[in-house]
Amino acid sequence: MLGDMRALSESEIRNSFENCSHGEAQRLHLPAHWDRSDWQSMAFLGWIDPKSPHRGYVVVDSPSGARGIVLHRVQHRGRPTAQMCQFCLTLHGGTGVSMYSAARPATKKERYSSLGTYLCSDLGCSEYTVGSKRPEGIRQMEETMTIEDRKERTTDNVRRFIQRLSDRRGR
Repeated sequence: MLGDMRALSESEIRNSFENCSHGEAQRLHLPAHWDRSDWQSMAFLGWIDPKSPHRGYVVVDSPSGARGIVLHRVQHRGRPTAQMCQFCLTLHGGTGVSMYSAARPATKKERYSSLGTYLCSDLGCSEYTVGSKRPEGIRQMEETMTIEDRKERTTDNVRRFIQRLSDRRGR
């Protein structure tokens, strides 16, 4: 299936990151028990850094191999309201959705810029996509799509975001 994630090795995960240095990728903290994950149930691998809770990571499988990005959670100001994650399209109340920004990869001639989007605060989109996790206190839209179709949609949304991030013409 197109939405199924294949099992990735530690080196594949670390080498997949496109918007950080090789050294940074080697030092990042992988999620607990990542090697025992149910890869087939995931649309992508997403996690919050246990040592730096405002930093998150996303790795998605693509036809050209694993692609990963580092995300930074933007501090929320104002009253929390219900919002929708742009990857998995799950509705969350309160602080369940956060603005994340990702630095664009830059050449030596360019200055860094970033791209932002609203995502599940816990980056648990794969679990919300397959229904193994549900946000509390907010009713979800009724969908007639199969779980496989929802996984494929979520995977496509992640891939498109990463492509926009690396696309020089999209600035």
